[in-house]
Amino acid sequence: MEFSKDSKKCSICYKNPIKYTCPRCSIRTCSLSCCLTHKKTLNCNGQRDKTSFKSLNKMNDLDLLSDYRFLEEINRQIETGKRNELGNKKKSFNELKYFQKLIQNKLKILGSIQILYLPRFSTKHKQNQMWFDKKANDIFWHIECQFFINTFYKWTITNLSTNETTLLNILKKFHNHLNETSNINDELILLKLKNFSHEQQICIYIENFGQKRKQFGKYEKRSFNTIIDLFHERIFIEYPILFISLINDENNMKEYLYKKTISN
Repeated sequence: MEFSKDSKKCSICYKNPIKYTCPRCSIRTCSLSCCLTHKKTLNCNGQRDKTSFKSLNKMNDLDLLSDYRFLEEINRQIETGKRNELGNKKKSFNELKYFQKLIQNKLKILGSIQILYLPRFSTKHKQNQMWFDKKANDIFWHIECQFFINTFYKWTITNLSTNETTLLNILKKFHNHLNETSNINDELILLKLKNFSHEQQICIYIENFGQKRKQFGKYEKRSFNTIIDLFHERIFIEYPILFISLINDENNMKEYLYKKTISN
């Protein structure tokens, strides 16, 4: 379509004075109907081509403002993309692995037990060696035992199948550790630790998390045949921690635990 020879007349109807200029193709029209006609005839969307070249001597204030807004829009899109990328990374970073989901489901079935996982960069998460043997359909445990002898002596056992998580078996393995691989040079400490030998002479506490804490307190005394019995309808984070003392030392351990909680 040719432009009107009269630059002051509409380029579509050639009759009326111009009122509008198309931002994209610069066709000058007089009304909405002529504007729509020009879009249909020239297949023009009426939107300015923000990337089209325009010589500097032909640019005006509106072009400069449009370019400025275009750059701002590009910058917003870049920042939005960065935030979305970071959000996706965080989501994938904290997403549970397949074997962790299997452990969660298995614990719910066995004893309404809930296991919570920390972010992957946390120290406790990195230390956790609990895993699920899909072939045996069994959890292999990572259990931290803290034996109270005025302070806590920490010992960790891993690769323990669910059926082997009995108190008797754990104590037996602990004594094997003391006799074979222990680096304890203090004979008095070693002697005190060897007193943890009989199930009837010790008591075990676990830390309560969530709403159950209000009912049973921060630390709760529990007995068990296997670890499933111990944490029945309870929560633990990453892996179980057992606080163990001799019966005669129970009150001292409880006092130590609560002092430690307050100081933290």
